[in-house]
Amino acid sequence: MATPSLPSSSVALEAKPPLARVWWLALRPKTLTASIAPTVLGWAFANAEGSWRPIPALTFLVGFVLMQIVSNLVNDYADFERGADTEARLGPARVTQKGWLSAREVATAAALAFTGSSLALLLLTQAEGWPVFAGGAFCLAGAVFYSAGPIPLGYLGLGDVLVLIIFGLLGVSGSYIVLSHHVTPAVLLAGLSMGLFSAGILAVNNLRDRKTDVVAGKRTLVVRFGQRFGQWEYTLAVGGAFVLPVLAWLVLPEHRWAWLFTLAALPLAVKQIRAIWREDGSALNPYLGKTAGLGLVFALLLSAGLSL
Repeated sequence: MATPSLPSSSVALEAKPPLARVWWLALRPKTLTASIAPTVLGWAFANAEGSWRPIPALTFLVGFVLMQIVSNLVNDYADFERGADTEARLGPARVTQKGWLSAREVATAAALAFTGSSLALLLLTQAEGWPVFAGGAFCLAGAVFYSAGPIPLGYLGLGDVLVLIIFGLLGVSGSYIVLSHHVTPAVLLAGLSMGLFSAGILAVNNLRDRKTDVVAGKRTLVVRFGQRFGQWEYTLAVGGAFVLPVLAWLVLPEHRWAWLFTLAALPLAVKQIRAIWREDGSALNPYLGKTAGLGLVFALLLSAGLSL
C-alpha cells in the first residue's frame, strides 16, 4: 500500500520561483528529448526514402511531445498524492511537492495536454488509419497509468519495459509510419536503440530514488533487485543502444553505412556509464538530462548518416 499523501503543512517551504519558471520546471524540459529524438529519427528514415510530408510529421511531433508532458505532469501529481515525493526527495524539484502549484492545477494542466495530444492523434487517425490510433492510444494510456490508477505500472516495476516500447519502438516507427505507411526492420532496430536510452533515463531515476521508493511502496526493478542491478541495467541499456547499430551494419542492406555514424557518440556513452558506477544519490541528477541528451545525439548522428 502506498504511503498516504503529506498534509499541506509538511510540504517543503522554499522561495517560489516566478510562475513561468515553475511551469517550465513542471514540464521537465531536459527530458523532453526522449520524445523529440525518436520523432526526428523516424522523419530521417522517411525522408531518406522520399516520404517526407511536413503536416503529418509536425502533427506527430506535437502529439508525441504532449504525451510525454502528460506523463510528466501526472507523475508530479500522482507521486505527491501517494507520498512518493516528500521532503526526503533527492531529485530535481517537483512543483506539487514544493507547494509551488496545487495538485488541482497540475492535474488540470495534465488534462489539457492529454486533450491536445488526443486531438493530434485523431487528426493522424483520420488521415493514416486505425493502426496509428492503436499505437497512440497505447502511448497515452501508458503516460497516465505509469503513475496513476489503482495499480500504477511504475510501482510494479513495469516502467522500464513501458518506456522502451513507447519512447523507442512506437516513437520511431510511429513517426515513420505516418509518413510512409509501412515499417521496416531498420526502423524497428533504430526504435529499439532509442528505447534503450529511455530505459537508461529511468534506471538513473530509480537508482537515485531507491531508498525513498521503498518507503513509498514503489517496487521498481532497482528496489526489487538492488543498486548493482540498476547500475548494470544502465550499462546494458546504454551500451546495447550502440551494439544494435553494429548489428544493423552487419545484417541489414539498407542504409548500411549510416549506422556507423552513431559510434561517434560512443566515448560520451562510456563516460556516462562510468559515472553511474561512481555516483549516487543527488549526484545522479545531471545524468537524467545527460542520458536524454545522449539519445538525441545518437538520433542526430544516425539522421545525418541517412541524409547522405
